[in-house]
Amino acid sequence: MAKQMTIGRSSALSGTFGEMIAEFMGTMILLLFGDGCVATFALFNNLGGQPFANEWIVIILGWGLAVMLGIYVAGAISGAHLNPAVTLALAVRGKHPWRKVLPYCLAQLLGAFVAAAILYFVYQGAIMNAAGGKNIADAVGGVFYTSPKPFVGTFGAFCDEFVGTALLVGLIFAITDGRNQPVQGNLNPLIIGFLIVAIGASFGLNTGYAINPVRDFGPRLWIAIVSNGASLNSYTWIPIVAPLLGGVVGAFIYDFTIGKVIIARGLDKSGDAVTTGEAVREPVSR
Repeated sequence: MAKQMTIGRSSALSGTFGEMIAEFMGTMILLLFGDGCVATFALFNNLGGQPFANEWIVIILGWGLAVMLGIYVAGAISGAHLNPAVTLALAVRGKHPWRKVLPYCLAQLLGAFVAAAILYFVYQGAIMNAAGGKNIADAVGGVFYTSPKPFVGTFGAFCDEFVGTALLVGLIFAITDGRNQPVQGNLNPLIIGFLIVAIGASFGLNTGYAINPVRDFGPRLWIAIVSNGASLNSYTWIPIVAPLLGGVVGAFIYDFTIGKVIIARGLDKSGDAVTTGEAVREPVSR
């Protein structure tokens, strides 16, 4: 009986449930480091003596490293999507089973939600100091989720998130395409991290570049709990819908431009690289 139970547990962890755990953990790591760097930027830059924390470079480098670490955590198990826009785009292009789309997205959302809760308690003192009696969402909501600058309209914000996510997914397809000079030696998480830095440097300031629905909505849900729903506003839908649409468009653009050229030229996979989801690894010699 004990042996049967062990086999049953092993089987559950080796399937979709295990992949959900990987997506949960990877997304939680992503948000802990990502929103953690935003907390450093937003909660301490008015205290004096914190010159580095005043720079936008803290945000873009912090998020780049956060994505890299999240992918390293989950890459070999689930492909480390960590983003419903990536999961949806892969499914639309036939590179991920549709039956796994909802489980992956739920795991990602839960990971982001839990990360926000952890950061809320870790930075409790700094949050209360910055809020000064104001509603949490109004005072420090930007630590947890994104919002457009006052001069950026709805159309501009939607376009920013759409284009940023299209670039993200299209370039992930390029980086992980085994036929297109792929990054090898398990360095693709680092390169994708640099991609996040580049997007933040080029498209980050209009909206805070969510480019990931759960990166925004998970923390927004947590803050809704502690702010009587004040974090759920008229902007909430944009960092959900725009990245989902942008990711699919980015996937199609890559597959029907560079992808078609690669097929026409009959290019094979580069070297001995093996591509699984987003993970590119060298096969282990035995």
